[in-house]
Amino acid sequence: MEIAIIGFGGMGHHTLSTLDGDPRISRIHLVDPDSKRKPPDLSTRSNLVWHDSHHALLTGASPDFKLAFVTASNDAHKPLALDLIRAGKAVMLEKPIATTLADSIEVVHEAVRRSAFLQIGFELRYSKLYEGVKEWIDAGLLGDVINTQCTYVCSEFHKKNSWRNKLSTGGSMFGEKLCHYVDLPRWWIGSEVTEVYTVAAPNVVPYYEVRDNYHCTYKFENGAVSHLSFVMYLAETFNGDPLQNNVTQQRDDGHELRYLVMGTRGAVETDVFRRRLRRWQYGDSPESMTSHLVETRTWDEREDSRYFHDSSIQAKDVVDRVARGLPSFTDPRDSLRTMILVDAAERSIVEGGPIRLSYPKLSAAFEADSKK
Repeated sequence: MEIAIIGFGGMGHHTLSTLDGDPRISRIHLVDPDSKRKPPDLSTRSNLVWHDSHHALLTGASPDFKLAFVTASNDAHKPLALDLIRAGKAVMLEKPIATTLADSIEVVHEAVRRSAFLQIGFELRYSKLYEGVKEWIDAGLLGDVINTQCTYVCSEFHKKNSWRNKLSTGGSMFGEKLCHYVDLPRWWIGSEVTEVYTVAAPNVVPYYEVRDNYHCTYKFENGAVSHLSFVMYLAETFNGDPLQNNVTQQRDDGHELRYLVMGTRGAVETDVFRRRLRRWQYGDSPESMTSHLVETRTWDEREDSRYFHDSSIQAKDVVDRVARGLPSFTDPRDSLRTMILVDAAERSIVEGGPIRLSYPKLSAAFEADSKK
């Protein structure tokens, strides 16, 4: 089948390198208004076709592609997704769905109304580190998950000229980046978020229009509580040694990406920079409740992307699902619930207090539309 990659920046290049040569794909359409992004070997590649706009792709001589990967800047997500869905194409849309909640709702509503294939790029659900947590939870080894904490500290790596730093094109740091790290606890806990409270200190990065730090606490319907702490400037600026692994170089320079997932029977720690997944089991003794470290998983540096950010396996799975006529791995209505949480987290800072989340009527409307 033929596919399209719309937005040929970093993520577009990654998607092409992942899927180029896939025997299920006969042709790949590359779409970007910047002609400087054309691959230098385009004229010698019969399986690659360049288009200056998605309109040219949809109205051109060969619009019979089946699936589009939308890897453009966040402000382009809504118009691209709507045009593609209305043209009958399957869509793999990078997160966030759009830069505003209203636009995100419109995109998902249109997909559900038309029974279209729409998957949002929450690829951490494909990654072995976080799949391992879900495996242990589903096996009952943690009991009921009641508390998760995520600590994420990095250097500023978006750079001064990035569209991600601007409100008009990036939307927010929470939507662009941190939505991953509240989506995972939603997946693990399996309950609706009911309330969120977020605070942020003044920015340190002077050229950011978006926030560079968050402290976000959110509560679930079943009583569980999650917390996310994020800072994007403390860790050492990473220049990179091409002869060394990136994660290994950053291990002790201030970078941290770590979850604690705690249940009634045990707990789990995920630690990206120590390449470690650990599980504790709770017990009892005459003196006190006990906790014992009972299982540790590690991985080789060559498996880093497979363990903690596997967008490649997601892209291949999406191709497989569309080729076989299967639904998306994650229902877009579920991804929208993550975006509702993201929107509420940002509003909490502005309004200076906790925000109650409300989506039962929205969900009911989508369910009704999906049955038409």
